[in-house]
Amino acid sequence: MPEMSEISAAGAVVWRRNLEGAIEIALVHRPKYDDWTLPKGKQEQGESAIACAYRETVEETGFEVRFQQSLGEISYETEGARKRVEYWSAKFLKEVGSPNPLEVDRISWLGVTQAQSELTRESDKEILERFLKTELDSKTMILLRHAKAVAREDWQSEDLDRPLSSIGEQQAKRLISSLIPFGIKEIHSSSAVRCYETINPLARALSLDYFFTDSLTEYVFSKNPERTLKYIDRLLENDHTTLVCGHNPILPKYLSEKYSKQGFEVSEAALKPGEAWILHHIGKEVIAVDHLAAPVIA
Repeated sequence: MPEMSEISAAGAVVWRRNLEGAIEIALVHRPKYDDWTLPKGKQEQGESAIACAYRETVEETGFEVRFQQSLGEISYETEGARKRVEYWSAKFLKEVGSPNPLEVDRISWLGVTQAQSELTRESDKEILERFLKTELDSKTMILLRHAKAVAREDWQSEDLDRPLSSIGEQQAKRLISSLIPFGIKEIHSSSAVRCYETINPLARALSLDYFFTDSLTEYVFSKNPERTLKYIDRLLENDHTTLVCGHNPILPKYLSEKYSKQGFEVSEAALKPGEAWILHHIGKEVIAVDHLAAPVIA
């Protein structure tokens, strides 16, 4: 028997609260299949799963949304192939357009119970169940390790001035599509050149100024780790999505200490260049952490 091909796709559970405060879910109707489903679609070549999920959600709904927790993936067989779909929770912000009527001809906002019964596919119902177990009012902070830099042994000047390599420059550009879904409103960077070169393309794409500080450098951390960790911790007080770009071992140390205080076990395994942890928090309590892979550079 020939090996079954695999299709990678991604989507989101888009939600809002109505005037009474009840949760409503956006379902889309696809005339081609005559089904009610969650917005989703196939990944394009070189596209990350989260970038695909965001693009497809916007295309199929016309909504501006802000992504929250990962809901994992499901897989099923369809048309002789194995389809693997990753999902995120996405908060509705406003309507900014409309979908292609040949792909989506109706959008319905339904209460949770009605949405469960209206969904055509059982796998969509499973994702909705996962969504209901998440904390919808959490905020997001992103801990991003800088993209790949010129190797220390190949750099003769001050380490603080060590720039990104050509691969790192490509990673920095490709990070944009994977980070935009989170609705970042504030960026903090180590004053190391490799860090602010990492976030520069994103900041320009979002038309954001950013803060760069010695407090997030490896040098300050080695002399006064409490100063560095307190700087990051204060940012959990923000009500909007904040990105922190820094180094190993700072980011693993912060997450390890923060999570251990909440009674969770977290490995101090280092982030690779261009990787990030997505922290979901209520106030200063971190309730969940997702991993964001570094962009793939061919």
